[in-house]
Amino acid sequence: MITDALRTEYEHRFSLYDTDGDGYLTAQDFTERARRMADAAGEPPESPKAQAVHAGMRNIFEQLAALTNVDAEGRLDREQFIAAFVRAGESGDIGRMVWPSIAATVALADTDDDGVVSRAEFTALQRATGFSDAQAEQAFAALDRDGDGQLKVAEYQAALHE
Repeated sequence: MITDALRTEYEHRFSLYDTDGDGYLTAQDFTERARRMADAAGEPPESPKAQAVHAGMRNIFEQLAALTNVDAEGRLDREQFIAAFVRAGESGDIGRMVWPSIAATVALADTDDDGVVSRAEFTALQRATGFSDAQAEQAFAALDRDGDGQLKVAEYQAALHE
């Protein structure tokens, strides 16, 4: 069973991933999302950070496709997307599905490469990729477990396991 709040979150994520707005997700949507993220961080497409984001986003699509029995070159509708995320959460596979993308996003957001992501770095990337100011701030606050104003990979990992 999925809560209304979680369904709303997954619907929002679907909308963010549906970069062409056609109501379906394809590998191209995830490639475009990765490109937008890299652009927002000022990373050229061939940089290691941009390539890692691309690989992480592609992994999410491939895992979603596998969970819905959709060919990796096919497309998923909103309900298939939500069902796949629910299944991944229930089976404990959600970390395997999203961790490569999260790790790459942390590295991408860490524009000064100091090993932590500041509030400004995190919220700038989130806003540039479709989140409102309030959503970006709320996400940062939820992830900043120790309240020090910086995110570390361990904090992302802890949030992922909840």
